[in-house]
Amino acid sequence: DKMREWSGATSPAKVLDVGCGIGGTSRHLAKTFGAGTSVTGITLSPNQVKRATELAAEQGVPNAQFQVMNALEMTFPDDTFDLVWACESGEHMPDKKKYVEE
Repeated sequence: DKMREWSGATSPAKVLDVGCGIGGTSRHLAKTFGAGTSVTGITLSPNQVKRATELAAEQGVPNAQFQVMNALEMTFPDDTFDLVWACESGEHMPDKKKYVEE
């Protein structure tokens, strides 16, 4: 919550969670920001996307969705998201410059 406060974001319409794992932070952000915010989590692992989707359904968080996607080759158009959350993912990227540019 402290990092969310530091971001200054209060009601973004669209949030991207890069390296979402099984979606814990994505679900938390979706609940915290509320139904008016759509959170998309991306990860390389189909198993993580499957589990994240299951947990979001079990916990009643319909505004959190998950996709298999490479953070170095995202297919979203520019300016799709109001807020990009990338906590604990950058250190795993083989090309840091491309990661930040993306």
